[in-house]
Amino acid sequence: MQTTTGPLTEPETAEEAVMLAMLSVGKRMRQRQPGEELELSGLAVLKTLLHQGPMRLSVLAAQLELDASTVSRHARHLEDRGLLERAGDPDDGRASRVALTASGRECLEKGAARRRAMIGRVLDGWSAEDREQLRVLLSRLYLDLSTPQHPQENA
Repeated sequence: MQTTTGPLTEPETAEEAVMLAMLSVGKRMRQRQPGEELELSGLAVLKTLLHQGPMRLSVLAAQLELDASTVSRHARHLEDRGLLERAGDPDDGRASRVALTASGRECLEKGAARRRAMIGRVLDGWSAEDREQLRVLLSRLYLDLSTPQHPQENA
């Protein structure tokens, strides 16, 4: 594996290239951008609520593949900041659901814009054709990774 102290070398396989790219992108996405209000964990909660709508904390925890206590802690922090709100669950009066507020939506949009701009700066020197090819291939990779696991992956 490459180190950051020496010159970078081109990965020898597609698998290695994907892993290295994902590690690098993940590191960049986790870094707070200038003016950032939230950590990545908060953004993940807000983004899930944006795309899937209000839900119980237990469902949110399952969606994020995190422990319920961790999600509850994140939700309290986001609620204290006015970025999400709790409301009664119409299906069960004893339970509550969390939902994105207008402030939460705005915060999420600003954070996403900062990250898109950072990636855009990295891709500035790329041709339109290279950028489109990257979009197509990454979309395909995303869809393939999002499908249910193959039996061999569990071995």
